[in-house]
Amino acid sequence: MFFMEQTVGLRFDFSPDEVARVREGLPVELIGEIAQRYGLSQQDVLEAAGIPRSSAHRYKGFGRLNREQSNRLYKVMYLLRRAEELFGSALLAAGWMNSPKLFLHGASPLQYLDTEPGFRAVEHLLGRLEDGLVT
Repeated sequence: MFFMEQTVGLRFDFSPDEVARVREGLPVELIGEIAQRYGLSQQDVLEAAGIPRSSAHRYKGFGRLNREQSNRLYKVMYLLRRAEELFGSALLAAGWMNSPKLFLHGASPLQYLDTEPGFRAVEHLLGRLEDGLVT
């Protein structure tokens, strides 16, 4: 069982339940849990998700992120989980996500995740690696 399944019950199966969870808002505490799991700073997670620190702080009082922020965080978690499955550990996944990639013009995957085209590029790169293609 992966970390996200244990903490918030996310299985990344794109089920109606998962859609509802993102719509209602993911817990703000999840940012810190992701950071701890992958050895990242909370700021790294926020930046990857395109969530301003001030917004995360504001929503802390509500306990949940808004729908848009939850959607962004979900996408970051989805790719971190795929990387963890591919590389076999959270530490190796985080190392890969933080390392510059030629395919991403010298940027790290984490630096690319704050936009939809960047997310798609990292998703494509992971897919190539999962298929055994050299990138």
